[in-house]
Amino acid sequence: MNALEPALAGGTLERPLLAPRFAALAAEVEELPLEAFLADLGRRARIYADLARSLRVDVLFVNDADEEPDVLADLLQRVRATVPTTLGAVVTGPATRGDMPSVLAAARAVAEAGAEVVLVRETVPLADNYPRLSNPLWGSLKFFRAVGVLLAPNPLAAPGPYLPCLSVAADVSHALAVAPGAASAAGRATALITHTEDLAGHVPVRELQAAIARL
Repeated sequence: MNALEPALAGGTLERPLLAPRFAALAAEVEELPLEAFLADLGRRARIYADLARSLRVDVLFVNDADEEPDVLADLLQRVRATVPTTLGAVVTGPATRGDMPSVLAAARAVAEAGAEVVLVRETVPLADNYPRLSNPLWGSLKFFRAVGVLLAPNPLAAPGPYLPCLSVAADVSHALAVAPGAASAAGRATALITHTEDLAGHVPVRELQAAIARL
């Protein structure tokens, strides 16, 4: 069972799941340029698994930017073979991308490959018709037993087919997004805590553990 399913149904968890975003920062651990690191799936899988074990995160996000669906699927399968941590992936949402078929393809690929948490990132304000526009996306994730987390400038703090990612704790089940390196203030209904963006460029590698401890 997906650990976030109770929250999606309106319930509460014993404690929020910690889901820091360091997929790009991991390149600095290996002292590699980001582009070279991202191209080496074997190395990425190994370092992500090592970080998940040493940092004891609850959800391991394996990317921070859009990549080819088959590449992410391959990466997820490699990580899954080495560490039992719940896996997550970041997908740009339909409002930002303007292309629902490609969003669906990306979301299905990562969910089918083992991502139980899919962070749908929107960088534009959501229009009134967003629930109708995005409904096929949440339905697809549910089919694969993945939970969608919506990170947007104006997410609706209301029950829905996804967990809204908020900047301040609310009374409904939600995820909480904090700035890189900042401390969180989770509430009773907070189901997951993550960062607003990858820690790369914001937190030095030597402070990674401390930054996660503040979540």
